[in-house]
Amino acid sequence: MKPHKQKLNAEEKAILTAFESGKLKSIPKLEREKKRIQNIAKAHGIKNRRISLRMTDWDFIKIQEEALKDGLPYQSLLSSIIHKYLTGQLSERHR
Repeated sequence: MKPHKQKLNAEEKAILTAFESGKLKSIPKLEREKKRIQNIAKAHGIKNRRISLRMTDWDFIKIQEEALKDGLPYQSLLSSIIHKYLTGQLSERHR
């Protein structure tokens, strides 16, 4: 029985070529590494705290407007801003 030949797209062909030429290597202990990465992803995505936040009406309206421009809920925008601040990724915005 002949093995099924599947057509590869350009990205898949590039990956296969790189692997066959030795530029890419298999990951040692793949299952352990997959589990480690899955655990990191789970821990990073956990949303387990609810908070109450008081702000001025003006700030609340502005954050809702900005979230609407970005196409996301205002709570997600606030969470993102806090995360960026805590990780040093928040830069001052000049108007």
